[in-house]
Amino acid sequence: MKAQAIITAVLASLPVVLGHGRVTSPPARVIGDANLAKCGAAVHKVLNSDSYGPIENSAAKVDGDYDADACHLFFCKGYQLEDNVDNVQTYSAGQVVSFHVDIEARHTGKANVSIVDLTTQKIIGQPIFNWPVYTNNSLGPPDWPKNETDFQITIPSNLGTKCNTAGKCAIQWWWYAFNVQTYESCVDFVIA
Repeated sequence: MKAQAIITAVLASLPVVLGHGRVTSPPARVIGDANLAKCGAAVHKVLNSDSYGPIENSAAKVDGDYDADACHLFFCKGYQLEDNVDNVQTYSAGQVVSFHVDIEARHTGKANVSIVDLTTQKIIGQPIFNWPVYTNNSLGPPDWPKNETDFQITIPSNLGTKCNTAGKCAIQWWWYAFNVQTYESCVDFVIA
């Protein structure tokens, strides 16, 4: 009994897992050397240690090595296209794309999926998928809506030539939890 109490006390003192959620399919941006160069070692260390964690954890570590003009933490989580050129997807207008989001910890909030202009860092048009309430933590696993983790979007047909070159557009999954935590994943793509 004494050994069990000691084990329980040790386990209780371990840090809480920081991970929460990210897109795992299609291939979303990941961290790399360009992120280190533009975001600085302190921010890079946090991003690298917890790819599922909220952006606010990284923002708290911004220091003199952080380049605000090159590392936009609240846009694609500061992950850089240069680290992800092999992950650029090719889609056609009207194509249906399946997504999987891996949620490690649920926090009630709101979320959407949008096409974003990587140059202006603005949404193109309206969100293509929207959750006014996302990952409601008052629900138990049997009641979790399946479309919070597995869903499909249709590539808009009105993008014209806006997304015909790598580095122009991404599909961004954005989740803002009401406990003031922000999560983002970007899928770079071109329309061919």
